[in-house]
Amino acid sequence: MSSFHTVNADGGPDGHGPLPTPAVEKPAEPTLTERYGVWFVPPPEMILPEMETQKFINEDGPLDQGSPVRFSIERSVDLTLADGQWVEVAGGRLWRVDITMTGAVNSRLHITGLALAHGQELALVSPDFDPTMSGVLSGTGDFGNGEAFGICGPSPRTRIEWFVPTGQSAKQLPFTEIVNAYGYRDIFGLSQFGGTCSLNPACYAAWLNESNATCKMTFTQGGAGYLCSAQLVATTAADETPYIATANHCISTQTVANSAQFIFFFRSACTGGNSAGTTVSGADLTLTYLASDSTLLMIRGALPAGVYWVGWSNTNPAVSTASTCLHHPSGTAQAISFGSKNASSFNCGSPTGNWNSVSWTNGITEGGSSGSAIYQNSTHKLYGTLTCGASACSNPGGDDGYGRWDLAVNNGGFAAKLAVGADDTLEQNDTCATAWPLAAGTYSGLVVKRLDEDWYAITVGAGATLSGTFTYTHANGDIDLELYSSCGGTPVLIRNGNVNNETLSYVNPGATAVFYLRVFLATDTRNEYSMVISVPITGPANDNCGTPTAIGNGGIAFNTATATNSTPSLPTSCDEGFGIAMNNDLWYAYTAVCTGTATASTCGAATFDTRIAVYSSCSSAVIACSDNASGCTANTSKASWSVTAGSVSYVRIGSTTAATGTGTLTLSCALACVADRNGDRIVDGADLAVLIAAWATSDADLNGDFYTDGADLAIMLGSFGPCP
Repeated sequence: MSSFHTVNADGGPDGHGPLPTPAVEKPAEPTLTERYGVWFVPPPEMILPEMETQKFINEDGPLDQGSPVRFSIERSVDLTLADGQWVEVAGGRLWRVDITMTGAVNSRLHITGLALAHGQELALVSPDFDPTMSGVLSGTGDFGNGEAFGICGPSPRTRIEWFVPTGQSAKQLPFTEIVNAYGYRDIFGLSQFGGTCSLNPACYAAWLNESNATCKMTFTQGGAGYLCSAQLVATTAADETPYIATANHCISTQTVANSAQFIFFFRSACTGGNSAGTTVSGADLTLTYLASDSTLLMIRGALPAGVYWVGWSNTNPAVSTASTCLHHPSGTAQAISFGSKNASSFNCGSPTGNWNSVSWTNGITEGGSSGSAIYQNSTHKLYGTLTCGASACSNPGGDDGYGRWDLAVNNGGFAAKLAVGADDTLEQNDTCATAWPLAAGTYSGLVVKRLDEDWYAITVGAGATLSGTFTYTHANGDIDLELYSSCGGTPVLIRNGNVNNETLSYVNPGATAVFYLRVFLATDTRNEYSMVISVPITGPANDNCGTPTAIGNGGIAFNTATATNSTPSLPTSCDEGFGIAMNNDLWYAYTAVCTGTATASTCGAATFDTRIAVYSSCSSAVIACSDNASGCTANTSKASWSVTAGSVSYVRIGSTTAATGTGTLTLSCALACVADRNGDRIVDGADLAVLIAAWATSDADLNGDFYTDGADLAIMLGSFGPCP
């Protein structure tokens, strides 16, 4: 995300929204029954006996803010293949069974040990509720651990659908255990707003935005279903990252976050009429901070149109600050309460001082309100989440304790997460002009947002085929793809299917060129994806040692943009502190024009970090190498080696990294200076002293007769001065 909103004096962002209705609504993902058109064939039904609901209610005791409200109990289902029925469908067969729990007011399927063979799919369906399912499953499920949850719906009936492709056997169910949550407490009723003393937020227009941010949150833990309240919170970048603030005592682990469901707009109109709300499934645990009972989640599923992100403050308000809370008391329709902060300390736990005390003048809170936000009336900004308290219809004067949000932000690490929102490492690539250059390979952990699309630049050789596989969950965001031949104009390829995952394939009809891939959300706010890019690159003519470009003394321009990696690898002796990699290399065959010292140089003459290696043949060891040569800017290179006139050396240019670019390679040859015995490129008295000391031996032989004598002295005296 490249644009940032200014943080206000209270240290936090303003709220923003509501999320607009998309121009084209994303179609609901069909169940397998709907996909294969067998809805007219009723599946067999397994009926489970009624459970003793009053026993569970008695176990719960009074509902309070200090703990989430239990509303269901998971019960094992002894299910076999014989309990369901196979139906022949296009491409395979479909197994289905309905499970009905007598007397339950809501239900939810939960499976473990899921392991689907390639091509198999499974759906956990709530056929009497919309949405009917959280998504079609494959492999080991969306979490990758064999666990999966269906939708918690206001019906005793659930359904399992399992598709098996033609040719695959199916002798046992593709999971090891299944349980169904028996709902004994009605959490979908809209007859009242919590207790009789609760207030309907629809009658208070000034708090509509915060009402649109507030949701009822259900989750599974320890074999039971629970509920709390929660709300969407803004990042300082206002980038629509679906962060949810709630209480640590509601959700504090990733295992529980996997099961989370968020029901938005579960409320009544001020003039009457009800809304059953919109359900979104699954979350990632971003951070949790026990010291102020604060948790930050990130919703996986697609958010509904109309939601709002509340602003927040990282400073703690003064005592007597007028305050408001929106919440779901006892899990019923959304309610609103008005009061004020009466102290900066409340006995919700240790350490003292980490909870604000709030008293109510109108309305109350109850069990199920846990995790809901407290707002300053003057700014409408969140400054805490509900932890505990004594408020109830029977005790409207009871105070409540709210975990301090400023401590979670400043001490609990929330500030960093709430700055820009969760993104990937290939940013900034929000526009075609800032497209991230891609080579063939696999890229994981990528993020695309409604306000932050992704662009990539890919070089495709003449006649080569660009292929890509994109993996994502469609239910979490409708990802589409467009491929362009330049920035601007119309796309040369579009992929906009309404399914999980996507592929593309495009043949470049012209010369080698850069193509621009746009990855964006057609609807929704955020999704994660991975991609595998394949593009055979036709390298230049001198892409390997077998086809080098012939050169002599002088300079030659080069461009490694389309060069591939070749062998051999470099020896450890070439490691100057940056490894021995040689990437995107080109080859040149240099014919020496003198006997002496040859030099190959890109010194100060390349746009990237170059590396040079020299060989006497394509199969020989390295005879010279250079990475970052002394005195050469921008990590460019210069290598020297001994040659004889007419000999051929193979010069290899590449980079220690994957970087490519342009430059000039310069070759030169310095004549040998045989009379220079000490190597200072000057023939003088010091060299004469060396010769005299070696008199009558072969150690200072200059004429090649293996004997140091007057003939050698004459050569030296004739060479006095600088070497050529």
